[in-house]
Amino acid sequence: METLKVVIADDDHPSRMILKHFLDLFIDYRIVGEAEDGKELIELILHKKPDIALVDINMPGLNGLEAVKICKEKAPQLQVIFTTGFDEFAAEAFDVSAADYVIKPIERTRLFLALEKARKGFEVAKQSVMKSHNANQKIAVKSYNTLLYLVVDEILFIEKKARKTVIHTTDHCYETTETLQEIEETLPSYFYKTHRSFIVNLKKITRIEASGETYLAYFAKCSKVAYISKLKIYNVQSLLVN
Repeated sequence: METLKVVIADDDHPSRMILKHFLDLFIDYRIVGEAEDGKELIELILHKKPDIALVDINMPGLNGLEAVKICKEKAPQLQVIFTTGFDEFAAEAFDVSAADYVIKPIERTRLFLALEKARKGFEVAKQSVMKSHNANQKIAVKSYNTLLYLVVDEILFIEKKARKTVIHTTDHCYETTETLQEIEETLPSYFYKTHRSFIVNLKKITRIEASGETYLAYFAKCSKVAYISKLKIYNVQSLLVN
């Protein structure tokens, strides 16, 4: 399990000591900094880039709620657990997408549950960022005297044809002299070599049909097909459902 970085923001020293003691018992969480007010918390977020922040609300100067609003603008993936002696701020806390709201005195089990909730929120946020990145990611491909920049997520499959390599999208085909292996090295993990002459975007497959000694991969809103060898079909089926 990935170890997540945690910061603690609380103006009360004994409260920070209690949180540090509990966090030392949880091996999947590592403290990377402490703050005594909202301003220090913002500086910690910028410099330490934690995954989770344990934040008291009533702090001098900039309070916890105000600081978290600023922190969320700078670090949207940050998961916040408010730790406070008052319950009247719960609605405001969840307005800033807090992972949890824990009332003092804090118990170890309650803190652990809050951390696990924050972990799930962090993983969802991380996946969302990765999907957004993949959707806009481009690769550079040489095509005769032109350098093409193709959006990775629009590629259905890449096919080797004689001495050329053809990259297929829903509406276009792009020829290149680069080899399948050279292109494969630039692609994310959801592209898979299904046949000695085909690399396929597994995310785009809508169905697979047997055709003699081989299999055909079909794609949405497209008449093009890619080949899957008999030796690779079980691997492909496994990857599609996992």
